[in-house]
Amino acid sequence: MVQESDRTKTDEEDFLREKFIATLVGCAIGDSLGMSVEGWKRKQIQKYVGKVTDLMDPVIVRDEEGNQIEEDEFGKVKCWTQGLKKGEYTDDTILTLAIADSIVERKGLDLRDIAMSQILAYEALRLPDGKIKGGFGKSTGDAFERMKQDSHALAKLETDIIGGPGTGPCMKMHPIGMYMAATEEYEAGFDFAEKVGMLTHLDPRSVVSGQLQAHAIYDLLTGKNNNKNNKEAFVQRILNRSKIYELPVTEKNVWPNSGSLTEKLKWVRENMDAYPSKAHEKLGSTSAVYRAYPFTVFMFQKYWDNPIKGLIETVNYGGDCDTTAAMFGAMAGAKHGMIFPDKWTNQIQNLEKLTKAAEGIYALKR
Repeated sequence: MVQESDRTKTDEEDFLREKFIATLVGCAIGDSLGMSVEGWKRKQIQKYVGKVTDLMDPVIVRDEEGNQIEEDEFGKVKCWTQGLKKGEYTDDTILTLAIADSIVERKGLDLRDIAMSQILAYEALRLPDGKIKGGFGKSTGDAFERMKQDSHALAKLETDIIGGPGTGPCMKMHPIGMYMAATEEYEAGFDFAEKVGMLTHLDPRSVVSGQLQAHAIYDLLTGKNNNKNNKEAFVQRILNRSKIYELPVTEKNVWPNSGSLTEKLKWVRENMDAYPSKAHEKLGSTSAVYRAYPFTVFMFQKYWDNPIKGLIETVNYGGDCDTTAAMFGAMAGAKHGMIFPDKWTNQIQNLEKLTKAAEGIYALKR
């Protein structure tokens, strides 16, 4: 006869495994939701779509004669994901899955293998005209191209390309947090996230954002937030890590005077009850990481117990909304498990691969 305590432990293990899967699936779902209007302003989404509430093909705006509209009264009408289809995702999930596959294959953290896994995933998306499908950021693309062409850079796993303060590290670092949760090798994983971030980005705000996202996923998967039973503790722990590990921005970095992650995360901690519109006005959601990451953290804590609504709202604030939604979706999955509508889950690209990779990392659990 199975004892009650055994059943409870089994239920907890089943839910933890579900949360591992939901982390990667949630990343892909958020990415795909935001992909259709990536780079758009909130007012453009409202004008041409109304509200994004479901997975869609990339939205191409045309005039009465069928010509693509590239600019309107709100600014450029961007279409970075043209060629993708409903349920497909962008570089956020492509590189997330590449990192996850490496961890499973190597049964641990191997920086060289993670670098090569990402480069191979990138190169597999090269089109006949030489362009790369998937909306890869410039800093990431430049870093991969440098390592491919320069054997010295590849040997040392370095690029010397500072680039902009992009979201490249934080958008793909969920598997590192999953590894940290599975093995309880927190500090080793947190330090390793810095190295993974520096493969493609050298701006200190970008680098630490990847560490913070790995921490957040670990925190949510392990239920550390439940020990104190409040979202305030979750945000405070992210802020504490940012205070310690965010390095100063130098004149070499792009937009050195535009602000730090720490100061904006401090604003989030002090204004957790603010309206999302006020938070967006203060933080923004562009591809600058010191905007996109704090805004994602704000939205996640704001919709702490209503993650599906929060995910939709995050997408509809526009900007780098495939990335903000991918990070939100990963955190939502890590906290709540598979709470995503079946119509989204069943349409997402490579669901089996995402599930298999998540289960592979979970299998490393001690």
